[in-house]
Amino acid sequence: MSMELNRSLTFPLSHAEATTRTSPFAVKAQDAVALEECEAFQIIRELLANDQQSAFCEHHQPACQEEEQAWLLHRDITHALILPISQIYREASSLAESLLSTRNTFDLELAFRSEARGAFSWLQCFFIDEADWCATRGCPACVVTHVLQAEPTIRMVLVTCRLSQSLREPGQASSLPVFDFWLSTLKSALDEDPFWGPDYWKDIEARALRLEKGIEQLVQQSCQLGDLLARKNGDYDFDTMIVSRSGDQSSMPMKLKPSDIAKKQVRLAHEEQRWMQKIVLGCWTTLLADAAQARRKSRTKRSMVPRIRSFTS
Repeated sequence: MSMELNRSLTFPLSHAEATTRTSPFAVKAQDAVALEECEAFQIIRELLANDQQSAFCEHHQPACQEEEQAWLLHRDITHALILPISQIYREASSLAESLLSTRNTFDLELAFRSEARGAFSWLQCFFIDEADWCATRGCPACVVTHVLQAEPTIRMVLVTCRLSQSLREPGQASSLPVFDFWLSTLKSALDEDPFWGPDYWKDIEARALRLEKGIEQLVQQSCQLGDLLARKNGDYDFDTMIVSRSGDQSSMPMKLKPSDIAKKQVRLAHEEQRWMQKIVLGCWTTLLADAAQARRKSRTKRSMVPRIRSFTS
């Protein structure tokens, strides 16, 4: 990742740009309303709002409440976008660790093949290098402007936008926030950026698509690893196993017709989507529990405030 473009090294920010009080992104009113109506996204916002280490730095003090709310909204969108892919990476890492029986982080990629291994290695380096940003620690405005700081963060946001689309069942309402609009928002920000400019989108989109395909392979192979580990532990659902011929050739796989192969591919695609949804929904469920716990702690603290009785009244 050291060879990736980084504007701080090749194109330092001017003082005016570094201390801007205006976010490089913009959210349309209808998209903001949709996010306000999404309970899962509001949970994210509540948890981040309670973070005492997320004060604005001296360079990004908002001039008004409207600017402050814009920075916070864009910070929260960034955080919510990163959550699913970080959860998928953690689950893939856990499966690889169990399969290889190793805690050496840099050996985990050996559990995957081809494009999946490349995607896993890329994500591993990214989450190590950008740990603070992925956790959205610090000044909200710094978190938001960091998106355009280097090629990897731009690529990550672009991929996560596309990933959020694949997490939804076609024709069904989703309880997860929808960030389809953020793709065009990101493109507009890049087009208007003095360093990246309007010609950069085609290049970064091609790179993001390659990473997205690698992540799809990573999800597919993670499903396979999960099945393998389940069989190893004796709790595998044999209904999901590939059907084989009975008799003397029971160990020989069935020869599938083209129509059977197509059906199998569709089934596998559905299984991969369900795996992603299960992992990501589990993440959101944990967040809901954390938010409920935070509310209980807040109420407990308020109830424990001592009341002073006046003897003069």
